[in-house]
Amino acid sequence: MSHGLVDVLLATYNGARYLEAQMDSILAQTYQEFRILVSDDGSSDATPEILRAYQARLGERLVIVSNPRPGGGVVRNFEHLMLASLNDGVARWVAFSDQDDVWLPEKIASTLQEMIRVEASDGAHVPCLVHSDLMVVDEKLSVLSPSFARYQKMDPALCSPLSLLSINQVTGCTMMANRALLTLALPLPSEAIMHDWWCALASGSGRRVFVEAPLMLYRQHGANQVGARDRSLGTRLVRMFTDGPGVFRRVRALGDATYRQAEALQRRLQERKADGLYVSEYLAWRRRPWWQRLVGYRHYYVGPDLDRLSRCLLWFK
Repeated sequence: MSHGLVDVLLATYNGARYLEAQMDSILAQTYQEFRILVSDDGSSDATPEILRAYQARLGERLVIVSNPRPGGGVVRNFEHLMLASLNDGVARWVAFSDQDDVWLPEKIASTLQEMIRVEASDGAHVPCLVHSDLMVVDEKLSVLSPSFARYQKMDPALCSPLSLLSINQVTGCTMMANRALLTLALPLPSEAIMHDWWCALASGSGRRVFVEAPLMLYRQHGANQVGARDRSLGTRLVRMFTDGPGVFRRVRALGDATYRQAEALQRRLQERKADGLYVSEYLAWRRRPWWQRLVGYRHYYVGPDLDRLSRCLLWFK
């Protein structure tokens, strides 16, 4: 059954090795009312030739969106695609796609089902984001973990708009967003750490739904932009002992970045007259001395206890 057009936003950069497998998995979806918008970030491999070959086969179902500033990075590449879909005004929803994964056949249908359910309840004017779990696989698609959420020791179903301000639990390549969320999220501020995290934060003033079923294969290889990391206690202790100063610097840098991102979100919600009380609460809490933040820090920080405590002690404002 057709419900409307979905734009698949595919950002590419030197992805020739895995691009055809991803394209074929998108084309094999059970829900077929979609088109693919692709923006390349200045590839020097065969990616552009592969895309042109698919465009010759697919015609208007594949739109190559010219990138006016190639080399700007993944965040700006996705922003370019988001703007192209929103300004075009045809598709009701967008689904984000990386270039090196493999979608399972029900991916679009399953996320769209949840999106339609939410919009029927709350209205299409409410910013809504739907995301799912995924299977972690190696370069040859052998399963490393049946659940990315469990592999990362996350629980996306239980995280709140408040806790998302500190740690992202929304994987961008699983996301579907409606036009209301695109309108609120765009343009992406310079403080946005990643496009998917910013979209997740924007959904805090609307609705976010997590589909627990894994709907895609998340391929791990040497060039992942983010990737899945082993977050077991043993591995983390090894990192601490072998690269303690580096771990400290990364934790502190993330603390500074999340604070600036939250400030940008507060400004955006104020500009759009959307609910931002939870952001104000978070920023006020981040400004407290660490000994005051020790009380109730689990409410603001989710994930493994070692992560929570390190943020509480090392994130200053």
